[in-house]
Amino acid sequence: MIYLKLIKIINGKSNKGKKMKKENKTIENTQTPLERFSNENANLKRYLGLALKNTRDIMKLLLPKIAVEVRNLIQSVKNSQIDLTKTDKLEKTINEKAIRERLYELVNYNRKEEENGAFEIVVYRAIKLGKMLVDSPKEFDVDVKNSKIFVMSKVATPMIEQKLKGQKAGTKKVPNKSDELVEVNTGTIDRVYKIKYGGGSSGGSSGSTDKDILTDKKFKSVSSDMFKLLERAINYSMKKNVKFFDMVDEDVWNHLSNIFTLMNGDAYKNMREFSQNYRVSISGELENIKDKMEDTIKKSQKIA
Repeated sequence: MIYLKLIKIINGKSNKGKKMKKENKTIENTQTPLERFSNENANLKRYLGLALKNTRDIMKLLLPKIAVEVRNLIQSVKNSQIDLTKTDKLEKTINEKAIRERLYELVNYNRKEEENGAFEIVVYRAIKLGKMLVDSPKEFDVDVKNSKIFVMSKVATPMIEQKLKGQKAGTKKVPNKSDELVEVNTGTIDRVYKIKYGGGSSGGSSGSTDKDILTDKKFKSVSSDMFKLLERAINYSMKKNVKFFDMVDEDVWNHLSNIFTLMNGDAYKNMREFSQNYRVSISGELENIKDKMEDTIKKSQKIA
């Protein structure tokens, strides 16, 4: 009798175990490849958890590591659905939005409850870099150990300045033909991604040329140089220094007059108001700061 009871208990446990395995298998089968491979990636979840809780500086160190895991995730999904490689179904499975939402889920991040802008930037850039690592492996690389990002030189900087000795122009821009991988900062990811895939906010239209992109990018440094040189010219004139005439001729006066007229007009005031009232959102779109602040206040009032 005792023996028969033991057999029943053992068989019961065995059947229960089989039932649990069957249930687990059913759950696994209902998961998308993106969910399944992200759940199996312990490093991805660990890095995301650290990024969510740490400072901006620490996040920069984690970004390359997360990007590599995103690359592995995308590659795993693609490999599991080889027959769907060129279909809309696969694109929906591994598009940026789907990946981003999945990464947020892994660490229970809900931006409606408590927004963490720095964490979101890391996730956005990691996804972009991860995608480029998959699509263009020869142009991008990551040193995981030292948290460094490398991009092919001609991809990171399509045009380079060449100095012209003895010529009035001084410099000219020529295509960068170097295939060497060079270290870049994390901000370069956004610019390179926009050039490769289009979209986003940086002059954003697909009709933008390399020349337009370079000119827009250089405006910060040019404006800084302009201020320093103008200040120097004014100092030379105040001291009646002959060097003034090495800097200023009629062409310079024409440019300065045009700048003066522009900065004293309504267009300049409107530009300044635009810069104060709007900003680029985490997704690269235009965002009204006032509306965003009002939404944040409403959310905080609901929580309170």
